[in-house]
This record gives sequence, structure tokens and C-alpha cells, in this order.
Amino acid sequence: MLLSLAVIASCPLIEHAARYLFADVEALTYNPGLALGLFSKSPELIVVSSIGVCVGLILFTMFADMNRLTRLGFAVLSGGALSNTLERFFLGHVIDWIPSPLSFIEVNFNLADVEISIGAIVVLLSLARRSALR
Repeated sequence: MLLSLAVIASCPLIEHAARYLFADVEALTYNPGLALGLFSKSPELIVVSSIGVCVGLILFTMFADMNRLTRLGFAVLSGGALSNTLERFFLGHVIDWIPSPLSFIEVNFNLADVEISIGAIVVLLSLARRSALR
């Protein structure tokens, strides 16, 4: 449980340190909405729902009965969600600073988005592995 808390708490720190060290000022975009700017006209709704989802994810990560790999995936996912939620709460938007490596997609993202994606992939692979072993 302590390792999960450390992973969750470190994700926002890693996001902010990486942005400070590596962000290209020209790539900075401010996203008041969700993925790809969805619901950008309802920032209060996004902040409240983000807080609720984030708290639920963290509680689930801490107290649900799961194996270590699944818990680690949920911890990384929760940490990424916490990072984006903190930015939404304190800044009113998420700062996206990593340009898409695909030339035909003109979207920026941030490290918290990567953490959420990696956490979700780890959870899915862990659950698929566990299901296959039964």
C-alpha cells in the first residue's frame, strides 16, 4: 500500500519536473476541456467530476483486492489522473506540452496522459494474464 501511495504521489512531481526541464515553449497548449478539448465550455463540471473520479481511483487502488501488477497499473493511472486533476483545480486547465510524434495529428499531450495510458495498459494486460491463467 505504501508503494502505491508513493507511485501516485510521484506522478504529478514527475510531470511538473519533466515539463520544466524538457518542454518546448512553442508546444505549450492550455486545454480547459477533457481529451481533445471536449467539454471545454463546462470547466466547473470537469473539475468536480475529475476530483470525484480521482478520489475514487485512489481509494480503489489502495483498498481493492488485486495482485501487485494490477495495483501498480492502477497506481500509475491514478497518479496521472491526480496530476491532471491538480492542474485543472489550480490552473483551470491542463498544460499539454509534448507534441504528437505523428505528423498528421496536430495534438499535444502531457506526461500525465502518458501515465494514464501506461497504467491502463498495465491493468488490462495484468487482468488478461490473470484471466488466461484460470
